[in-house]
Order: sequence, then C-alpha cells, then structure tokens
Amino acid sequence: QSVVVVTVKAAYMHCAKAFMRSELWKPESWYDRATLPTLGQILRDQLALADSAEATDRWLDEEYRETMW
Repeated sequence: QSVVVVTVKAAYMHCAKAFMRSELWKPESWYDRATLPTLGQILRDQLALADSAEATDRWLDEEYRETMW
C-alpha cells in the first residue's frame, strides 16, 4: 500500500462563465467512453509494460475488488 500527500499552496477557481460554457452537467456534451482508452491501455503505453492492456485491466479489476475496502 502507498500514500500520496499533497500540499496545496494556492488554488485558483475559474470564473462562473467557464463552468457554464463547459456544459459539464449535459451528458450529450461528454465524450463517448467507448472511444477513450482504458486505464490498462494508458498504463501499458506510458510505462512500456510487457503485459497486454487487457491483462492489466483484469489485474486492476481484481485489485479493486480485493483491496479497495
């Protein structure tokens, strides 16, 4: 297990117009999740893992089920 500690020295909020323009609350403005890479694909590509993206995704699913709670 590991822990990441983050200390925030400054945080900047966008103006209300930026949130209004983003349309975050409108599902029709969201990307189709089927077109996005899985976490396994991202990790394989960024870390040059030997395992396939599918194997990494299966491993992540198992870890989430067994160790998250």
